[in-house]
Amino acid sequence: MNNKQVKQVLGDNMLLIIIILLVAMGALFTDSFLTLYNIKNLLYSMTVYGFLALGQSMVMLVSELNLTQGSLLSFAPTFAMFLTSKILGLTGRNILVGGNYITGGLVLYMVLAILVGMLVGFLMGIIIVKFNVSSLVVTLGMMYTLGGGVFFLFNGYSLYLNRLEGAKWLGTAELFSIPVSFVLFALVSGILIWAMKYTKLGRRIYATGGNERAATYAGINTKKWKVIAFAISGTLASIAGLIYSSRVESVDPVQGTGYQMFALAIAVVGGVSMEGGRGTLVGTLMATAIVALIFNVMSLFNLFSWYQTMFIGAIILIAAIQQAYNRKSLV
Repeated sequence: MNNKQVKQVLGDNMLLIIIILLVAMGALFTDSFLTLYNIKNLLYSMTVYGFLALGQSMVMLVSELNLTQGSLLSFAPTFAMFLTSKILGLTGRNILVGGNYITGGLVLYMVLAILVGMLVGFLMGIIIVKFNVSSLVVTLGMMYTLGGGVFFLFNGYSLYLNRLEGAKWLGTAELFSIPVSFVLFALVSGILIWAMKYTKLGRRIYATGGNERAATYAGINTKKWKVIAFAISGTLASIAGLIYSSRVESVDPVQGTGYQMFALAIAVVGGVSMEGGRGTLVGTLMATAIVALIFNVMSLFNLFSWYQTMFIGAIILIAAIQQAYNRKSLV
């Protein structure tokens, strides 16, 4: 095998190699890395980060960005609980005790949370394609709108779910010692990967992001597929919000702060191009494992949270430079 072939093999398997190295480092330098408790926490982190990163990847594949995922992580469950309390209140049932303790309406709350995320994504997509506005501007504005709205709904107070029967199941239940939330994530990921590879969804998404003008000339309704990508992204963010809230048994107005940057970093590490049309969801999943492993090892080494922030910023900068270099090499 010559040098060129070696470089090709390393390049094609770089993400897997990094995962193996991180696992080896964690196992060698910390006694608690391979404990069942830590592995479960790692899988849970992968679940939340992964749902957000998959949503970001879908939007990036159509050459757009979504900055609302962190806001949706808190807004979707909060607004869903607000709607649930109002709807059940019409029947004379009060599910709010002491102002912010939730005592009922679990199924309605979960369904509404998913719908809220999907509708927010759909609305952003419509605004972007209807008025030809930059997704950066639209999602930035929506991010602040949702971030303020979540404080407005319950006057900035957290909602506590520890009195709501079944509320913690999604975030804490296990199936053969594997978190149910991770099983759900694996199932959704598998469906999306299959759909992107074998169905019209994937073909249209890649065509839209690869060359929107050519796709339009080929008869593809690129605006529709951009809206669909944003709707999927919002839906996945709301599912992440449900899992997060279930895990901690509360819904906090600031629980999603900064998570949109985690999603963006994971997507670019996974090889999804910021210009659209290039990258795979499999790469996103592997990058999710990498980021979750790095954060986990940092935590075991007792490194402060600002190291994670520095790491995310460095990843985005390096990815931007790498993609610019790749574009230059193709010219």
